[in-house]
Amino acid sequence: PPSGQALHLISALSNPEPAAVHVQALRARDEALSASAASYNELCRQLAYCLAGCDPTSQLLLWQRIPAAELESWRQQDPHTVARLQQDGNLLVPFGQMAGLVLKNALVRPPLRPDGQSYMALEGPPAEMIKETLLYTLGAQSLALRAVASSVIAVTAVSPPPHVQPALHLRQWPELVPTLLESLQSAHLDGSPRQQGALATIQKMMEDGPTQFDAEALDHLVPCLLRLLSPAAHESAQLPALQILATCVALKSLPGALILHFSSYLSALSALAPSPSVAVRTWVAKSLVSLLHYRTEYLQDHLESVARFLLDCTAQTQSVELALEGTEFWLTFGTSLDEAVVTPPMMDTIRALLPQLVPYLLRNMVYQDDQRQEILARNEMDRQEDQNNNNNSNDAMKPVFHRSRAAQQSQQQPSNNGGGGANTTNSNIDTDDDDDDDDDGDGYEQDDENGFDDDDDGNEWTLRKCSAASLDALANLYGGDDILPALLPELERGLASTDPWIQEASILALGAIAEGCADEMEQHMNQLHPYLLNNLNAATVQNNTPNTALPQVSCIAAWTLGRYAPWAVEEVQTGRQGHLLAQVTEVFLRTLSSQNRRVQVASCSAFGHVVDAAGDLMAPYLENVFQALAPALSAYHGRSLVLLLQLFGNIADCCGPAIAEEMLPVIYMPPILQLWNKLATENPEHRTLLPLMESVASIAMTSGMSFQPYALECFDNAMAIIEAVQLVLTTSGETIENEEDADPIVCAADLLDGLVEGTTNNFPSLLASSQRYGQHFFSVVHSLCKHEISGVRMSGLALVGDLAKNCPSLLEPALPQILQVCVQNMDPIQPTVCTNAVWATGEICVRCQGNPKLLEPFAPTLMQNLVAILMGNGVGSGGRGSDIPGLAENAAATVGRLGKLDPNFVANDLSRFLMGWCDGLAKINDPTEKHDGFQGFIKVLYANPRSIQHATVNAADAVASILFAIITWHLPENILDRSSALLSGEYSFHPFPSSEYELGASIKGMIRDMKSFVGEDVWHSVVKGLPVNVRRLLREHYEI
Repeated sequence: PPSGQALHLISALSNPEPAAVHVQALRARDEALSASAASYNELCRQLAYCLAGCDPTSQLLLWQRIPAAELESWRQQDPHTVARLQQDGNLLVPFGQMAGLVLKNALVRPPLRPDGQSYMALEGPPAEMIKETLLYTLGAQSLALRAVASSVIAVTAVSPPPHVQPALHLRQWPELVPTLLESLQSAHLDGSPRQQGALATIQKMMEDGPTQFDAEALDHLVPCLLRLLSPAAHESAQLPALQILATCVALKSLPGALILHFSSYLSALSALAPSPSVAVRTWVAKSLVSLLHYRTEYLQDHLESVARFLLDCTAQTQSVELALEGTEFWLTFGTSLDEAVVTPPMMDTIRALLPQLVPYLLRNMVYQDDQRQEILARNEMDRQEDQNNNNNSNDAMKPVFHRSRAAQQSQQQPSNNGGGGANTTNSNIDTDDDDDDDDDGDGYEQDDENGFDDDDDGNEWTLRKCSAASLDALANLYGGDDILPALLPELERGLASTDPWIQEASILALGAIAEGCADEMEQHMNQLHPYLLNNLNAATVQNNTPNTALPQVSCIAAWTLGRYAPWAVEEVQTGRQGHLLAQVTEVFLRTLSSQNRRVQVASCSAFGHVVDAAGDLMAPYLENVFQALAPALSAYHGRSLVLLLQLFGNIADCCGPAIAEEMLPVIYMPPILQLWNKLATENPEHRTLLPLMESVASIAMTSGMSFQPYALECFDNAMAIIEAVQLVLTTSGETIENEEDADPIVCAADLLDGLVEGTTNNFPSLLASSQRYGQHFFSVVHSLCKHEISGVRMSGLALVGDLAKNCPSLLEPALPQILQVCVQNMDPIQPTVCTNAVWATGEICVRCQGNPKLLEPFAPTLMQNLVAILMGNGVGSGGRGSDIPGLAENAAATVGRLGKLDPNFVANDLSRFLMGWCDGLAKINDPTEKHDGFQGFIKVLYANPRSIQHATVNAADAVASILFAIITWHLPENILDRSSALLSGEYSFHPFPSSEYELGASIKGMIRDMKSFVGEDVWHSVVKGLPVNVRRLLREHYEI
């Protein structure tokens, strides 16, 4: 029995009142756990006893076994609790839960031992007693107590190394799994408490640490679980068995017993498919989706029956969760499968179901009744809030967590600069926008790029979103010929419906197929496009009359128009509808003046897609665009303002220098700066400043010298942001622990970089005109490159590289310090930081041409780091070169520039990294960097020609590597797979670029000299192994 002292501790922890007693109990708990190993073990034992003793089957025994003196001690300290517990046995269950939770926290987060060298841990007899007690409690009558015991066992048994409680880990608890399996092997399938407790424990262990189970344990477990999938088993046994087996299916290595009994598993799922339990059918559907995703090959022969079951699940809208799992199947089939495992018969099987499936998906896109009521109530709240915001715009400005465009780009493509500059994609920028709980919708694709911005569902993955995503995926997979026959009649009825909810879902479906059915939809767009514009236009106020239209219809119309923007642009380009872009822009600009927050968000996002598609075709309309957007800077707030600011940056990126023509900057820059000053005065860490600075950076880079009137104020403001954030940290004595906290510094540094790129060689004059920050600029740059947050260092190094590129004279006084931080950041553990450090060093090398002594002190250390990268010593590299995108080509260009400066910096170690250098040179896309890299390579190779013979065991391999690097000068620009062009197919090599005549002549001479140096035998073996197209290239262009 637990002691009276332990019982009183638990009762005091369970009751927050009186506060003094509760605080005293917390202190007593911590003291008992940390005083000594014996005290820690004893309290954990007492807590386990209390957990087990509070079950209804044990309560009488508990009261009988507590010694009278202990019970009296407890009663004197807390008579009220003792009396209540004795009168009502049901209250003992939450009492035991508290004991179990305190035990779990003590085990999972143990205090340090008094010596401060290690953490407390269970050991000896107390550990064995606690194990027995926990296993005993798995059979408790109370589900709540079983759940706590199950959680304690699972979290400690599979904790990763170093294990928080070694004595409770699977490897030190050999009887755990056999005991759990014994409970599953009962002759009864009625879901006894002990069976349920064992299943819950295994389920939690498989979720938290499936790899902690050894193969033998899993092979014993699988047959037990398959037995519990019998239709005769109780639902409480079927559900966890289904869940555990679904986890097994997802394991990297499928358990041998499951492979052996896979037909039994499929048969069991088939037998459970008609179960009357919705929960069981839902988990059967989940299991089949998991099989499709991870073990497609096992479903190939059964796909028709499986697909028909899931088609039926998709139609069960009365059970939303079941319908959602059914719909996940189609999304998985359309997006997640390797083409190698999807056979033509599988494609045909799903194709045959499309006429039935597509209408179900469209129906499931309609908001359900309960959702509609919530949306209508939220619309009314929004309307009132919008009115209040108009009356008091200051109160309406809420903190915003910004998602940067750079972060979006980093999700869509690798952070690869192609050897053509610094990486400016900061993936550390916070991607959450939690202005409001219901304002976070990421669209059906869970991102802002492809999915519709459905903030009425928040971040919840709903049947509506999954259905739209599935239709999108299937449209891309099968195309319009298979999708449209089933969809168009339904769309025609839905779009003509007087029910706005059905109309809204139909417009969503129209947008979902925009990409996959683009060609087939062209013939319908002349009718559909005006329809979408009319629905978008409905969001605006007509003749000062309040708008009663459902804003969700206008929002989805905006999104769909954005999806069809490429069609509209093509209509303009071909001259079929030369006015269409003007018409679309006019309607969007009118809609952007809407007072409805959701319409603002949808319009900004969708118009951004129009701008992306149109590019410089937007130039004639920019004055009207900016005149409409500028007033919105003071009217928008929260997420609307974030997207508006991103739209400014998007226009700059897509429309180019046209944004700075004539007086256009006068329209938009003063209100942007006014907003900046306002927000920075309120809080220099205001999250809305992040998209503002990003947009200004894009505008500055694009505008060039036209940005000069605003450059000084932007420079001072950016420096002030960095200063203010650092000052706050210095004053508070804190450090930046979360990368998100450094976002203002990152964005400010990127803006400074944009100013350097925009003003180029006039940046020194800008620096000199800043009385407040001009003299401190390089100390700030130096601190950015040494910052503890990698994202800040990345931006700082990009700034260094652009300074070297555009105004190198500024760097000369600080060159030793700058080179030192570049060397320090050449660590592939931080890939993007390392890439930028290498690139910045290469730009510095270019600016030191003719004066190698500037780099001489740093050359050995630079080469040590660069050689390591080119030899493949970066993170995770399995061969020559680096696996980090952009790093090998940047390193190759930088070594070339260093060799061009002085071949002796590079030549001595050439044999060590020649092969990797050639690989890197072959990857460079930027023509300037490729030119410099090869110029340096030629100089270095002439300085140490013997490196060819020592680079590999076979000199022919080194020669071939050099030749293949040279051949990349002859590849067509649009070729994706270089190897296919080299090894097979039509001869498609281009002549050496005429603009690089001198370099081409140098390469031709180097090849001839290399042939002479290695000798005829080696050269013959090289040529013999070359593809026929490469031999032809050498013969025709290099006369060899």
